[in-house]
Amino acid sequence: MIKKGALLLLIFLCYLSNIAQDSLYLSLSDAIKIGLKQNYDIQLSKKNVEINQVLNTWGEAGRLPTINLSGSQDNSLSDQTQNPTSFIQELLQSNSFNGGVALNWTIFNGFNVKANKIRLEQLVQQSEGTVSLAIENTIHGIILSYYQCKIQREQLSLLKNVLQLSREKFLLQQSKNDLGLGVSVDLLQYKSSYLTDSSNLILQELSYKNSIRNLNLLLGVDVERNWNLTDELTPPVKLYNFDDLKQQMLSSNTNIKNQLINVSLLKQDIEIAKSAFYPSLNFNSGGNYNTSKFSIGSISQNGSSINYYGNFTLSFRLYDGGKVRRGIKALKIQEQVNLIEMDRLKSDLTKDLAVNFDTYETRLRIFNLSKTSFQVAQQNFDIAKLKENSGLLSSFNLRDIEMAYLSSGITLFQSAYNLIESHTTLLKLTGGIVQDYSAEE
Repeated sequence: MIKKGALLLLIFLCYLSNIAQDSLYLSLSDAIKIGLKQNYDIQLSKKNVEINQVLNTWGEAGRLPTINLSGSQDNSLSDQTQNPTSFIQELLQSNSFNGGVALNWTIFNGFNVKANKIRLEQLVQQSEGTVSLAIENTIHGIILSYYQCKIQREQLSLLKNVLQLSREKFLLQQSKNDLGLGVSVDLLQYKSSYLTDSSNLILQELSYKNSIRNLNLLLGVDVERNWNLTDELTPPVKLYNFDDLKQQMLSSNTNIKNQLINVSLLKQDIEIAKSAFYPSLNFNSGGNYNTSKFSIGSISQNGSSINYYGNFTLSFRLYDGGKVRRGIKALKIQEQVNLIEMDRLKSDLTKDLAVNFDTYETRLRIFNLSKTSFQVAQQNFDIAKLKENSGLLSSFNLRDIEMAYLSSGITLFQSAYNLIESHTTLLKLTGGIVQDYSAEE
């Protein structure tokens, strides 16, 4: 049974090797390039920019006139030949055609056109701000997902090493027992360790595959695509000054920039509403052409006419029950709400920055400690293997040291990932994540 299990495990390891061989090489910078091009959120937000750019014209703002062309054709036939009460007992027929062109142009409406055009430009800026936020979120997500795949891969390699040792110890102890030189308790201990490590490896492979799927989803590629990630799990060890980070955040954070655009949009809505207090001047012009034909029996008559017109209309709203004033007052209150939200946003971001700054410094210290701890555990593990081979250490003690080595390795990988996460979040909060990783490319 154990030999069969060992064979299945070897097949599984070969399968992992084939996956690695079929994988495409992918660096973090290449992953970011792919994500920026194919990520679904970025594509959708860019389409919204295109929509607002299409609408950002003077015609949409109302500066240009509208011209309408109309035409109609009417026909009637009345047979009065069998009607004794009719004054004219003939076949009556009439045909007519009416065509016209009309121009309507608002020459002035209280600066509403200019205000609308500015608002359309601000809507473009707002949608571009949404794209910037989507890009930052995508880069942030790709970085974390990329290194999450790396940490899962490193843990997989670590488990393979532990499993290889468990397998060798088990097979060696089994050979000793077959020769009558071994102890059953040691064999059972090695067998239990071997099976446990085999299960852990299978579960870790599943975790690794799922992390790759999550990365592919962010990249906008086939979720089943395999990658060979080339960047090392090397966290940054930079030291920052909190006041410098705070100043950079208040001037460059994308959420703050987008909120400023929202405030500007509301101010523009107020300007548009104020245009109702001004008079409006409209110009209407056009022409109509009419032709008709009327027949009474064999007698027919044709006629046509052309009419032109040009009119100016000046209107001024004297009273509307205070509707416009109430609307403007409500908009001004909403403007105050937006300013309060801006202050709250800055406070929230400052708090988030302080938390992440302290977390980054704490994780930096933890990473250095974890690195030293892993080196000690690795040395202890190497010494324990030599002692166990010399018969100076029991299988139980070796297993304890082995698990301590495994635990310290996993802790080191996790602390490295946590440090990368904190550093990336600091870059995102301060608005420097795009520039930082664009510079690396």
